[in-house]
Amino acid sequence: MVKKLDKWCDTDWIVFLCVTGTISATLAAYFWDVIPLGLKGGVFAAMIMPFHVIEEWKCPGGLHYFYNTVFTTKDSPMRDLHRYPMSRLTDMITNVGLQWIPLIYGLLCLKWDISTGAALCVIVLCVCEVFAHTGAGILTYFWYKDKGKKTIYHTGFATSYMLFLPAGVYLISHLETVTFKDWLTCGVLFLIMMLICIPLSETPLKKWVMKQEPGIFAFEDHKYYEKYADKE
Repeated sequence: MVKKLDKWCDTDWIVFLCVTGTISATLAAYFWDVIPLGLKGGVFAAMIMPFHVIEEWKCPGGLHYFYNTVFTTKDSPMRDLHRYPMSRLTDMITNVGLQWIPLIYGLLCLKWDISTGAALCVIVLCVCEVFAHTGAGILTYFWYKDKGKKTIYHTGFATSYMLFLPAGVYLISHLETVTFKDWLTCGVLFLIMMLICIPLSETPLKKWVMKQEPGIFAFEDHKYYEKYADKE
């Protein structure tokens, strides 16, 4: 069972994201003029996440190295830059959640009056992605400038600016009246999404992952950071 899950956490789930994004985009294109803004935001998330994940994981990949370097210390007994605290399992859950939860919020807009709040939730996600990857890029530039790093590029940076940022701008430009209730709805929706996608997925699983055989749920190498990072 663990090995089947490990196989799913390699590339199968990325294919799943791509299929979901393609279906969502195709249906949305047909109904674009009549669907609420909140659902459009959910579709944007569904479309963007496959590209964002491919950049973070595969081409050039290496987000896990940065994340695990930041959130562990060199003398930590749990230190494993290939699977703790971010492993292929925990990151899979996080990113599937970031695709499907906004999409579910968008679908709920068809029944309940939460469209503006759901759209705001996706806007906040877009802004967070841009700021997070910019901050990480600046940090890694200072880490590795003595080893030849000349830019603030960080894995996920390109899709943040090329996809998340335009999506956020589109949603902002199509907002109408925004009330306190809309912001409250946004806050609740965003909090639920973040809790599910990060602490509720990572915290219970990260130590369990480390108990598995070496290599299970592990990233192969440092990817983009291989040329800068000290081998550990």
